[in-house]
Amino acid sequence: MSPLRERRGVALMLVLWLIVVLGAIAVGVGALAREESNVVGNVRTRAAARYAAESGVLATRVRLQRALRAAQTPQGSVLVLRRFAEPPASGREEVLGATRFQAVVVNLNARLDLNGADGPMLVAFLGQFVGARRAGALADALQDWRDEDDLVRPNGAEAAEYARAGSPFRPTNRPLAGLNELTRILGFSDSLATRLAPYVTVQSDGRVDVNAAPESVLAAVAGVGPAGARLLVSERAQGAIFDSPVMVWSVLRHVGNAWGAADIAHLTTLPRRILVVSRGWETGHPLTHEIQAVFDVDGPVLTLRFWTERDL
Repeated sequence: MSPLRERRGVALMLVLWLIVVLGAIAVGVGALAREESNVVGNVRTRAAARYAAESGVLATRVRLQRALRAAQTPQGSVLVLRRFAEPPASGREEVLGATRFQAVVVNLNARLDLNGADGPMLVAFLGQFVGARRAGALADALQDWRDEDDLVRPNGAEAAEYARAGSPFRPTNRPLAGLNELTRILGFSDSLATRLAPYVTVQSDGRVDVNAAPESVLAAVAGVGPAGARLLVSERAQGAIFDSPVMVWSVLRHVGNAWGAADIAHLTTLPRRILVVSRGWETGHPLTHEIQAVFDVDGPVLTLRFWTERDL
């Protein structure tokens, strides 16, 4: 082969290798561009989902405040709050441009507050789900978890008891920050926590709404008890709306319940704290953003107290 042909062959090989290298670079650049485009798209979608979720919270707040201002009586306010906490007003999907949101209102006073309930109230409540002895142990363990000291209640648990049980957790010595903490407390299994979840909260003011609380929650209130709870729920089923503690007492005295000032302090006839859970998403995209906002209710005014959010 002549030197000229050899040089042409080498040049051809170099050209072919150059084409291969440039092709690989082009593929890499294309992949990087697509990746950056996906990142930008996800950021935009996440921002749109958050905007929709926040709009759901704000819309619910404005509508509820407007309805409460229009209510003329305490009974009217009860009906307004009840309507907002039930379908179709609660959980309705709404369209906002290219996004959608769905907001749910939860009456936190219809639940038992695990941070505010005292020992007897916890025992009375938990005893409806487990045996009396276990209810006492669970109540003591819960109180040891949330109190500020390291003193162990008779059937409770502090750090040493958790260590002996092989638990990776230790009492926080502060109120529960969320219901997800419940299964970290000795004795509270996943299955029990799931059964309790619809009836408990850690974000109310500790009072129980007689116009909304289920029988199991009402029965835990001192001065109400199981018989009183059944009677109150029965009266509600027949259309009764309690507008004052006096009206509640007039019903409970028929079952021989002795009521005092301390018992009245555990009850309310109107929600004092509500939770708005709003989820937003871009139409056609699975990414969803959730906001949970807790409001104090004072007449027609809703004041923000807690705000948390997350991507789902």
